[in-house]
Amino acid sequence: MPWRVGPGRRWSTIGCLFFAAACPTLQAQTRVEVSTLPELRAAVQEDNQTIVMRSGRYSLTDLPDDARDLPCSGSNNTIELVGVSVTTPVGATRRGYIKISGDNNVFRGGVFEDVYQNGLEEVTDFSAYNQDRSRLAKGLGGDAVLAITGDNNLIAGTKLIVRGSFPYGYGSIYGIGAENAFGLDKRCGILVKGESNIIDGCEVQQRAFGHGIYMQSPADRTVVRNTLVEGVLRPSNELYLETNPRDLPARSNYEIPPSRASRRRGRGRGRNRDENRGREAGREEVAGTPIPRDTMIPLAEDGIRVYTRGGSVTVENCTVKKMRGGIRLYMASRATVINSTAIDCGDTNFNLPSDGRIVGSSGNFAYAPLSDFRLSRSRQKIELTILPSTQSIGTHNLADILGDEHNIIFHRADGPPDAKLRAIVIHGSGSTIKNETHYPMTLLPTANRNTVESCGPVTDLGSGNEVSRIELPVSKTDTPSPPNQG
Repeated sequence: MPWRVGPGRRWSTIGCLFFAAACPTLQAQTRVEVSTLPELRAAVQEDNQTIVMRSGRYSLTDLPDDARDLPCSGSNNTIELVGVSVTTPVGATRRGYIKISGDNNVFRGGVFEDVYQNGLEEVTDFSAYNQDRSRLAKGLGGDAVLAITGDNNLIAGTKLIVRGSFPYGYGSIYGIGAENAFGLDKRCGILVKGESNIIDGCEVQQRAFGHGIYMQSPADRTVVRNTLVEGVLRPSNELYLETNPRDLPARSNYEIPPSRASRRRGRGRGRNRDENRGREAGREEVAGTPIPRDTMIPLAEDGIRVYTRGGSVTVENCTVKKMRGGIRLYMASRATVINSTAIDCGDTNFNLPSDGRIVGSSGNFAYAPLSDFRLSRSRQKIELTILPSTQSIGTHNLADILGDEHNIIFHRADGPPDAKLRAIVIHGSGSTIKNETHYPMTLLPTANRNTVESCGPVTDLGSGNEVSRIELPVSKTDTPSPPNQG
């Protein structure tokens, strides 16, 4: 379902009422009115209050250099920031600046925007941007703008516009962690590390390299609902136009550098040969691969992401657009996705852990698979509507169904037919898959004992599969293309 402000606000109200009923201490709070950031900073460190900030525009530089953050260490507070806008000049702080470490808080409203000191709003000249790293391309190390480490907190109706990172404009090409080619300075949106926290009716405009919303240990029972995460894409062909010797693509010889593990393997192989030939062979083994042409590069990381031991998560009525991964939950202990949409992402739009569930949701495959079934997680229950992807580019399949014993239904959406019919490819065994679309399906030799019903044509290269054809009414706006296309 597309993200809409109206339902998000309704859910926020219901969430707040439920939250208040569950926390009796919120029923008898002291009202505190503040009109400056120093006053707000002091208030959020105390307990049992309703803190109301006067509407207006503020700057994080209103706080002293050594105190440019909002450490919400108090508990049982309702922090009302509706009508409040806080700008943070990129470079004014080197750490995340909203930290909710207390418990049982409601943090409602507020627009927090990273701004470039030269007035730049949208980066289009990536060469100039990255060469001006000292002023523009300053991240927060690995920090998120807003971090939640306490338990039972509600973040409602808050908007983040996240800017400032290095490098920016190249996605993950030059490394995402310790293995990076030119140094790395991320800036993320929202980090959850506590238990039973809710993000409701929020928006993250991710204009820096980093995650939109992500969960890390000891997070658990996280709920993200009525929320939008949106990034930016860039055609990969543009990287070949950066010819200044200081440009990162030129410095990398328009290649994706090999990983550290690849370099170690190359050096090891080189030592087994004579010295001169070994050095040459080592260079060959660890050479990078050319930056791909005719693809789209997502400039941020994942929209909604769970890391190992990041616990369980429910995602409801959310939209993720133009991120590296959309709703990427394969490392969660449990995951449920309800009435949500992931579109135009660069690596994958959805994935789940074993026993994960997607209900009433939709996505496309314009620049990456609808789902990549990362790490062959199994026993997933999935109901997805496939959205038209007429602008699709790249060599990916519509979906790669890895793992076993899934129960999957693909619905069709109205819209123009795609110029190329990408395939739904099945690798594993024991799954039941119903394809109510005209897209073709291929069961690979590794696919066995699957039960497949399909409106589109099916190629069965596996064994022991039960395949049947179903007929569906043709939509007025979606005429199936001939089955031999693509």
